[in-house]
Amino acid sequence: MAEKKDFKLEIASIEVAASFVRNLLKQYKCTNRDIIQAELFTEETIVYWAKAAAPNETFQIELRKRFKTITLSLTYRGAQANPLDLSEEAGDDEFSFIGQNILIGLSTVNYYYENGVNVVTFTLKKKGLNPVVAIALALGAAIICGLTVNRFAPSMQTILPASVLTPLSNAFFGFLNAIVIPFLFVSVIASIFNMDNIAQMKRIFKILFSWFLGLSALSGVIAVLAGVIFFPIQGVSAAGTSEGVWSQIAAIAFDIIPSNIFKSFLDGNTLQTIFLAVITGIAMLTMKGRFPVLTKVITELNLVLSTLLDAVCSLMPWVIFICIFNMLLSGDSRALLSSLGVVVIICVCFVVFVLLCLLSVAVIEKNNPVDYIRTIGPVLLIALSTASSSATFASHTNTASIKQGIRDYLVNFSIPVGALFSKPFVVPVLFLMTLFVGNFYGTNFGMADILSLVVLCIIMSIAVPPAQGMGTFLFTVVFKKFGIPLEGLAMAASLFILFDYLMTTGNVFSINISMLHTEHFLRKASQRETAGFSASI
Repeated sequence: MAEKKDFKLEIASIEVAASFVRNLLKQYKCTNRDIIQAELFTEETIVYWAKAAAPNETFQIELRKRFKTITLSLTYRGAQANPLDLSEEAGDDEFSFIGQNILIGLSTVNYYYENGVNVVTFTLKKKGLNPVVAIALALGAAIICGLTVNRFAPSMQTILPASVLTPLSNAFFGFLNAIVIPFLFVSVIASIFNMDNIAQMKRIFKILFSWFLGLSALSGVIAVLAGVIFFPIQGVSAAGTSEGVWSQIAAIAFDIIPSNIFKSFLDGNTLQTIFLAVITGIAMLTMKGRFPVLTKVITELNLVLSTLLDAVCSLMPWVIFICIFNMLLSGDSRALLSSLGVVVIICVCFVVFVLLCLLSVAVIEKNNPVDYIRTIGPVLLIALSTASSSATFASHTNTASIKQGIRDYLVNFSIPVGALFSKPFVVPVLFLMTLFVGNFYGTNFGMADILSLVVLCIIMSIAVPPAQGMGTFLFTVVFKKFGIPLEGLAMAASLFILFDYLMTTGNVFSINISMLHTEHFLRKASQRETAGFSASI
């Protein structure tokens, strides 16, 4: 099934083309998040191509549906013009294109040029059941079935787990385990070489990314303190901070560098895989354009693996049902009740993080935190109601530029870049749920493990692009690293999905905080440079 339509390649066609895409995607029952991203993708591609097009040239939009996958293609016959790439001479007026590039990098996008034709494709899915609703239904059904079997068919308490439930869960987790490391490697590489000319904005990117990393580190510190207070940790005493612990930390740090590339993949070593992906991505970025075939292969492989992972994660409600049902039949229902305590602890971490950020607004910006919340509040409400950072782009851009006085080029760069790199609210959820599940299954954590875990959580929150099903992927990687049984994945992933709305809201909040402070320090630097220039005269 396919729909095609030709349009004039001009700025005036943006609205009618975006409307065409929007209406079709609504008919295909796509998510609001995907529709918004598809519209932005369409608009930015038209803007890019229209700059180079001659008068009266045309382009074609095609939407093709196969099963639950929908492919949006934009085609333009002419000289090679890659909307995902910027010229080396990009100036301040082209910062919006940097934002466009990063935004496109959040989704499944591919570009190729063959036989004089430019083609850009965007892959998305039909709208399914709301993940939160699906998880809630799975949990409810599992609890009802578990209580029913325990009450009326006690003889099935051992037969069902051994013959049906455990083999099914093992098969799912085994397959997930097989694809998780290759996907991590490819996705990190693709994220890096798709950044294009970020290096051009050295001062801006340095300050902005410092705030992104700083807020993620702050979130990690809060999570560690909560973990040490509420969970049994070995080595918290003075004896635990001896040379033995520090030698373990040093060993973990140096273990990031692999001695055998293939062994890193075979052993499923997460940190070594990330290290290899980062240096490979940087190498490809520095030599961009020299190996178009390799770039295309990585992009296509990332598409294949992300589609495969998405398909696997779409089964998660069923897996949650099987695992919780199995847990209840095995008499481990206490985990469900104790998980409520973890939810409260995570919420407390969120509150502490927000309060500290508001304190930074008062100290650095000399701004009343209440006034700040009133200004940014509408943007946060959009994030809270949609669980989509993309849905906030327009409102966030308007608020930052007009109400907060942040320069346009910084806003256009920071918001999409932040959506990719600034996810501090992911860290406490990932960290504390790992501790909880690990302790439930008897995994002992020492201080060296705690520090290694929080660093891994921070790295994963930054390195992995935001997408549906990433909770399952993140916990799979972390659980493998620390030897936690993947059976605990159902509970962890379900809570991660339930926290999705709060995490998105908090991440948008942190982007604004980082952007606001970056603007402050840039103005201070400009003032110092102006004062120095005046003094020299």
